[in-house]
Amino acid sequence: MSLDELLADVEDKHRLFCRAKAELAESLTNFQDHNADRDYRYVQNEIAAALHISRRGADRLLSQSSELTERPAVLKALAQGLIDESKALLIVDQVRLLKEPQASVAEADLLEYAPTRTYTSVRRHAQTLIHKLDPKAAEARHEEKRKARMVEKVNLDDGMCQLNLMMTAFQGSLAYARIDQIARALPKDGRTLDQKRADVTLDLLLGKETDAPAGQVLVYLTMPITSLMGMNDDPAVLAGYGPIPAPIAREVAAGGIWKRILTDPVTGMAEEVSNVYRPTAKQRELIHARYPRCTAIGCQQPAHRCDLDHCCPFDGANTTIKNLRPKCRHHHRMKHESNWACKNLPDGRHVWNTPAGRVYETEPEPIAEPAPIPEPAPF
Repeated sequence: MSLDELLADVEDKHRLFCRAKAELAESLTNFQDHNADRDYRYVQNEIAAALHISRRGADRLLSQSSELTERPAVLKALAQGLIDESKALLIVDQVRLLKEPQASVAEADLLEYAPTRTYTSVRRHAQTLIHKLDPKAAEARHEEKRKARMVEKVNLDDGMCQLNLMMTAFQGSLAYARIDQIARALPKDGRTLDQKRADVTLDLLLGKETDAPAGQVLVYLTMPITSLMGMNDDPAVLAGYGPIPAPIAREVAAGGIWKRILTDPVTGMAEEVSNVYRPTAKQRELIHARYPRCTAIGCQQPAHRCDLDHCCPFDGANTTIKNLRPKCRHHHRMKHESNWACKNLPDGRHVWNTPAGRVYETEPEPIAEPAPIPEPAPF
């Protein structure tokens, strides 16, 4: 079998797996609904005993199954293998705070968008869409999640554990940027960057001395001027995360340093950055604004942590906006060290050819809402 045929077999098995997940959700819901009223609240105990899992695990299965079966269109897409379980659960979670008809509009939009995108892209698109359909619902969701902030310790094997800290996206971006800044400033000592970040985090939590470099940490937030001024509630976009509610962004903006970015009114793509740095730095800023993430398929690494790759090999004169694209170090190496190949198209799309012969496109990402196309005047 060719590589493409073997990959097609993988796709077939994945569709079957998704179908089984949908059927399991239906079976669990049917079992729960057929229990007597006095037994209904204890159904998870019977599921746990039958599947040899914890009661908490059974409760989670039942809850997810109920959410999926309440949105038949999402369940059907899962059964057809168009989306996997994680995307299906994401969609039902994102639309649940919306009222009709906005919930159905959002569901249809997300089911059309999700099949060819990664989970993170779908989440970002969903949040942008919900902000557009109902800004108050998006703000209520943020407040609901903010109340759930927590620290959790998960025991792992081999004498290890994992510490999970839930906070707002902006706070997390600031905290991670600070940890990363300190870790990168440490001298080479045999530790990987991830190991340094872990050690720096522990030192900070335990109040130990750290050789913290001077200077502020940078977090990039893109926001329409109309929203900044309170004329509307269009969301801001937090680099490396996605949209956040306008009221939260306005609080952040009060203490921020802002730059003007001009966008194409038709496409919403970045076209010009205010002249603050020398031309090469300005050029880098515009590329980061136009392509906020690594331009490899599905990669979510923020552009400011990527290399700027010459798509056509450097010839001494092609360090241009059209030829440069952000690529994380992994995908930059992949391009040079493997049979993967890429090229830029004039409209900003980035095309990848894989060793199996597949062709994929990554789309340019607007940082502003494109202007609506005016309807033609009646004759």
